[in-house]
Amino acid sequence: MRIRELLVALAVLPSAAMASQSTTIPEIQGPGHSSPLDGRMVRFEGVVTQLRDASFYVQDPVGDGDDMTSDGILVRRKPSGLSIGDMVRIEGVVEEQQGKLIEFTQTTIKDLVYKKIGQGVLPNPVIVGGEHLPPTETIVSTARGFDPSRSGADFFETLEGMMVEVKSPIVVGPMKGDIFYVVADQGKNATGMNSLGGITATPGDANPERIRVKIDKPLLPTNFQVSLGDTFTSLKGAVTTDGGAYGIQLSEPSGYTAKAWTWTSVASPPEADVLTIASYNVENLDTRLEDVTMVPSKDDIDDDVGDGKFAAIAKHIVGLLGSPDVVALQEVQDDDGGEYSDAVGGGKTLQALLDAIVVEGGPIYKTISLDPIDDAEGGQPGANIRVAFLYNPERVATDPANARRIEDASFERTRLPLAVPFIFTGRQVMVINVHFSSKGGSDPLYGKNQPPKDATLAARTEQARAVRAFIRKLPADANRSVLVVGDFNTLWYEEPMLLLTGGDPAMSNLALVEPPEQRISYVFDGNSQSLDQVVALLGANQSAALTTVHVNSVMPESKQTSDHDPKYVKLKVH
Repeated sequence: MRIRELLVALAVLPSAAMASQSTTIPEIQGPGHSSPLDGRMVRFEGVVTQLRDASFYVQDPVGDGDDMTSDGILVRRKPSGLSIGDMVRIEGVVEEQQGKLIEFTQTTIKDLVYKKIGQGVLPNPVIVGGEHLPPTETIVSTARGFDPSRSGADFFETLEGMMVEVKSPIVVGPMKGDIFYVVADQGKNATGMNSLGGITATPGDANPERIRVKIDKPLLPTNFQVSLGDTFTSLKGAVTTDGGAYGIQLSEPSGYTAKAWTWTSVASPPEADVLTIASYNVENLDTRLEDVTMVPSKDDIDDDVGDGKFAAIAKHIVGLLGSPDVVALQEVQDDDGGEYSDAVGGGKTLQALLDAIVVEGGPIYKTISLDPIDDAEGGQPGANIRVAFLYNPERVATDPANARRIEDASFERTRLPLAVPFIFTGRQVMVINVHFSSKGGSDPLYGKNQPPKDATLAARTEQARAVRAFIRKLPADANRSVLVVGDFNTLWYEEPMLLLTGGDPAMSNLALVEPPEQRISYVFDGNSQSLDQVVALLGANQSAALTTVHVNSVMPESKQTSDHDPKYVKLKVH
């Protein structure tokens, strides 16, 4: 019976897989993103350059001398009995391995056998830095075909599987999980470097010079909690693609130097004619240590109280932001966090934050929060995130009964904005707290879909339109100021922000007073960017200034209080 099953299995295999083709790694890789031998069984030899738990890299010790083809490849089998420098003969099937995202595939060998045939000579790593740098503007060139001189994706494809050494890298994306991002030469030849030590995404420049660095055992423990601006003498590893980006599988770091981060308070003594307003995405804040039986997975469990998150946010609000008169919060969860239940109220969460603020010497704030419909506004399942306000009744007045949520069909599965009219020095300041649809589900920059599709751009544009319509319907008041604050999940040059600032009424994005490279509140995949904005429509004889306190985005995930930086506005009533 087993022999019959084997014969049937062999009968359905493609004929190409029945006999292996003798070849070389450069011939397998070929010029371009896909192997000309994809799906074929091949035989080749190479020297082992890097070991992983369940795979290893090999490289042709001589290469073919063609800069358009890579000399290295990933072999998908546990490297039992192998050491770096071993010469091996491999027989297996070429496969373009697709990651979880719709990204460029990685040429690999699967269903294989290997044999050690001696000791090889390790090739010198390709130097990334100096004269050999990736392009600095274009991620994927769709106009000229395969073009490593213009396309970042094509540049890294020519090195796929090969050992490289990144010279003088500077960290532009702090550690998150087992990933961080760098650019070579401490950013000397990069475009978009900012004053924090990062690299900023700007219109037409998504920074292909960013290099993703992935760390596996045994390098992973705490010695790699890198921050923005940290530097190395060099980083060595094999070039790989996964997670929607090209980068290296780190094998050898050297010469690490940490940047010393300190933060200056923006606080100033209260002024009779200055209203201070902060906006802070507090990233899934709740008081509940979730019951594992009440959440979909262990990833949904956190302990914000035990981890000191409430105390840390309070320190930021009081110590760095100077206890603003109004604080707009995003991502406040309900009282049982991510547990599946009928609970939607967030009173315990907000009260715990108020208590922590008092402990830090801050004022006795009052809160405004309107509960969502259960499981209707997105975010972590079961958590019912919402926007909310804290306000100091000694400085500003309001009637919570006047708070309004802005409703529109575009906000399906998204947090509804909360608009609250505050009274300061006898004038109304309407503050609209928003948290537009997440960019989740969008195409990766290094993806097969070009240009990458922003999955929720249309929804966010309509959400911006709904906010603008609400402002247009406000009763005429020349002395009123309107501030739209929060997490827009939108870059300053994208359509939703342009819609809010480009028509009637004539609102302005306060971030635009800074140079484009300095408009930062968040770091994603090594790109500094600003998802948090403040859009203002100022009343007569009023002015406003915006400051971002970069206390979170520059830190590794393990040291962040939130993944967003708080924004701080001083509104002066002349």
